[in-house]
Amino acid sequence: MQFFEQLIGTQTGLVLAFVATATVVVLAGIRLSIYGDALGDRTGLGNGLVGLVFLAGVTSLPELVVSLTSVLNATELAQGADLATGNMLGSNVFNLLILAFMALLFPAKFKPQEMDDPHTDSALYGLLMLGLFSIAYLASNWGNWLVPGLDCTVPVLALPVAYSFILLREHRQHQEADEPHLPQETELTQTPALHFYSILLGLCGLIIIGGIILSILGSRMALPPEQGGFGMEASLIGTLFLAISTSLPELVISFASIRMGFLDMAVGNVLGSNMFNLLIIFVADIAMRKESLLEHASPSHWTSVALILLLTFLGGALLRTRSRKAATPVAVIMIGLYIAAMLLFM
Repeated sequence: MQFFEQLIGTQTGLVLAFVATATVVVLAGIRLSIYGDALGDRTGLGNGLVGLVFLAGVTSLPELVVSLTSVLNATELAQGADLATGNMLGSNVFNLLILAFMALLFPAKFKPQEMDDPHTDSALYGLLMLGLFSIAYLASNWGNWLVPGLDCTVPVLALPVAYSFILLREHRQHQEADEPHLPQETELTQTPALHFYSILLGLCGLIIIGGIILSILGSRMALPPEQGGFGMEASLIGTLFLAISTSLPELVISFASIRMGFLDMAVGNVLGSNMFNLLIIFVADIAMRKESLLEHASPSHWTSVALILLLTFLGGALLRTRSRKAATPVAVIMIGLYIAAMLLFM
């Protein structure tokens, strides 16, 4: 531990640690994509549903840990609330860009018309969760109504309730599907269960730990140069760099999935992660104890909410395209919108 502290105490060491950790996440993400596809075959769920629920939850855990750490360790309530909220919203913004990156970098593999599920429902569910978050954000200005025992506000409690409903509905739709997923016989589907799930859990652990370390390294970059950092603005760390760092697992797994032809799993991972990330507000609100997280959050986060809304609509349009010629301009608009927003509001 002391060696690690000394290593990241310099700018060079910070960059080396970031590259090394990112490499581990990349390699683990590639393997996890393969095992995720095998998990869909072993369970009969299909890689789309595995991406939407399982991989989304795994890749979102770094955001959860970072947001909780921000709330629990912050010296001021406003600082903790801003870091937690900014990290979650910034991650959701960047996650939606992954759809655009896939369309531009993997045009031969990005064929939405060939997906088993166009993920229209998932995009709508994401908008529903974002709408509930927006209501809770607005309501935080009107009063601090805490649920006894949980100590979270009443509007925020709607987020886990809605998420539970979404998972139940997805599971029911899968069971009622006219064409159930047909498992493929592969070496991994024939691997003994204990061996298969041990490796699967190990890969999940690497992704989670790697994402947490990346977020720690990202926060270190806010330190002044004399302390080994780069003197970056705190706002950039919270809503830009920290969010991108914790979204790297989603990026890696989505890229690895589409490279191997699992577009359903890649899209499900992105949209599922955005729904799961919104649950972070519920958990962080409880962690703040006797205080409302969103009441202390800056109004500046409305910019991210608006950006998520626009990118979700554009992402939905991107998933409805039927050719590379149609997909490219939509993807370019999404990336251009993100860059413009960062330049204008950061």
